Amino acid sequence: MTSSAALAEKAKVLVRLPNWLGDIILCTPSLKAISTARPGWELTALVKPGLKDVVRTLPGIADVEVTGGTTLQAVRQQAKDLKRARFDAAIIFPKGFREALLARLAGIPVRCGLSTDHRSFLLTHPVPFTKEDWHLHHAKQFAKTLLPFGVTIDNEPLSFPLTDDDNALAEKVLSEAGLLGKPFAVFHIGASKPPRAWHAERFGEVGKAILERKGLTPVLVGGPGDDGAHAPFREVCPKAVDLAGKTSLRSMAAVVSRAALFVGNDSGPMHVAAAVGVPVVAVFGPGAPHKTEPYLPSARFRVIYASLPCSPCRQAFWQECQPSKALKPPCLEAISPEAVLLSCEKLLANKS
Repeated sequence: MTSSAALAEKAKVLVRLPNWLGDIILCTPSLKAISTARPGWELTALVKPGLKDVVRTLPGIADVEVTGGTTLQAVRQQAKDLKRARFDAAIIFPKGFREALLARLAGIPVRCGLSTDHRSFLLTHPVPFTKEDWHLHHAKQFAKTLLPFGVTIDNEPLSFPLTDDDNALAEKVLSEAGLLGKPFAVFHIGASKPPRAWHAERFGEVGKAILERKGLTPVLVGGPGDDGAHAPFREVCPKAVDLAGKTSLRSMAAVVSRAALFVGNDSGPMHVAAAVGVPVVAVFGPGAPHKTEPYLPSARFRVIYASLPCSPCRQAFWQECQPSKALKPPCLEAISPEAVLLSCEKLLANKS
């Protein structure tokens, strides 16, 4: 049983968002539900410094603060800073101990979060988290955090609002690449850990086939250090346009929003693509699609997943499975370019 938390109509609420881009996007249905059900609340997001620009336009967010260090001394110092802001409540989406400790040390009177990581004693309103809850999609796991306020998600979609500046920068980049007004498909072939990423050259085979069969120019997106990782793709598909390092995350999202299709690994940009309304083909290796697949209607995405007997795994790479010569786990080696291409073609057919 979850106890109820009553707040004033004009409450100041600290919203501790997750540390990963994809998980932040999966919190946006909850943010939308809060801003709709409690429009008078002033929400301040607390995120890692590198994600500050990402969250500033998310539903209901009025201000953004960034996290400090992870040592106990750093947590205590940030708690002092937060105490001065006099928040009425904290909504803690991440499941970790440190996030709850910070809110407790900051003296925030109402602290809501999932009862995970032995931290319930730090929360005024711990929300039970069962074995069944563990298997829910992450968007629904995050939504449980709102139960003390009587707020639930009800078909709220993902959200990643783009600004005029985001769109202007995207159009500038596309114009310089000769793509403005032309059909293209976006490929994001990186991942948070290299063994989670499918082969770049196999993505390249898919890109080449999409160009030949559908007339969609493959466009690679990524950070400044990704151009080297993109090289095997470009060798297979030399007509691809590589925008690595040419966009911010926000202007990359604006580029993606203009694409006919997004193809990529299980990653944060995959969720961004889903949030900006683009059909998504996602390659999953060691992850759990039922928990982190695009949070979209089934007609809007396809997941390619080998589902081996060991899948999903703890992702303790090379402890529980042997790497291939290309340093990939068996679950990724089992996925063929033909399987990914077929999913792309089916999704494009649905769109038309």
